[in-house]
Amino acid sequence: MPTLTDAGAAVAIREHHVELQAALRERVVALQDAVRDGHSHERLQRAVLAFLDTELLPHAAAEERSIYPAGDRGLTALLVQAMLEEHRNLVAHVASLRGSVETIDAVANARVIQALFESHLSKENDLLLPALVADPSVSLGALLVGMHEILG
Repeated sequence: MPTLTDAGAAVAIREHHVELQAALRERVVALQDAVRDGHSHERLQRAVLAFLDTELLPHAAAEERSIYPAGDRGLTALLVQAMLEEHRNLVAHVASLRGSVETIDAVANARVIQALFESHLSKENDLLLPALVADPSVSLGALLVGMHEILG
């Protein structure tokens, strides 16, 4: 994969975030709608978990190894530390969802994950990425290539 410009890499990352956000929202809404309509939640709960396990959590781990180290200094260091804590919170809430037996707990945990992820994305898209693009010592394009290599 050729290295993108920093601005192009930021656009690509934001576009991928939109895809992740929409895919998570779709699965959470399907779970919530099924429960509201009196249907079983287990299959849809598993669908949410499968997405989290195969897409969202690997994406977060790849960011931690590729993009976050570039922002873990100077003015953005505290932001990156807070975002790493949000990743840990996401993992904990995924574990709670995995252990949810009651329908109300499954929906509540899925909605918490969705809200936390959407809040996290706004920090990354609106605060971290612009700071990395503005930093002349950072090549966001090269970091994005590294992230693709991590994810495969």
